[in-house]
Amino acid sequence: MRASLAVAVVIGVASSAAADGEVTPMLGVAVVGADTARTPSQDEPLAGVALDLAFWHGRFGLGGEASERWSLETDGTHATVVGASARVRVYECLMPSLLDPRDVELGVELQAIVERGWWSGAMSDVDPTAYGLGVAIRMRGGGDADNSILLAESRLFLRVMSARWAGVDAVARTTEPTGPSERALTVLVGIGASFGAGTPGYVHKFRLRPFQPTLLW
Repeated sequence: MRASLAVAVVIGVASSAAADGEVTPMLGVAVVGADTARTPSQDEPLAGVALDLAFWHGRFGLGGEASERWSLETDGTHATVVGASARVRVYECLMPSLLDPRDVELGVELQAIVERGWWSGAMSDVDPTAYGLGVAIRMRGGGDADNSILLAESRLFLRVMSARWAGVDAVARTTEPTGPSERALTVLVGIGASFGAGTPGYVHKFRLRPFQPTLLW
């Protein structure tokens, strides 16, 4: 009974702060780092940049994205990746900003992702299609001007993607202890920012608050 009541309270709080005021897509840019397991004892670290365009309706969204990733090793591995994702905001709440006298919105998203990659170098035998899940934590605020409808948010996200190995004999996978595992797993971490516009009523809750006068006794 107590657990059910706690869940209901959390859902109610999240619903009351639902981020449903976007009037444009949210355009984002991020720096990403990824690590793809080539064998149980060998991996391929990569770093790159990503672009993201998300369309939201209430707490549900669809995203399109593209990224370029380069190996941190000297083997010349490179990947161009495009993808799409279905997203749902599972939690939102307003909290005081640490930098300005205003409120910002903390949100958590869950994502289901499909990607198509073009690999070169040591990872060229990875199947081009990968599927995975992700979670994103974002902090959203508005513009400084009173009539601004700008939305800006910082984002931190984590994804785990899975793809098959292409062109690798299945028998070799089971007979060679140093051969690739059955699936290539990629763990990706990114940090970035997104920008868009919202309705005046939605953006109003991010307005700067005037400083309260100091009371002298």
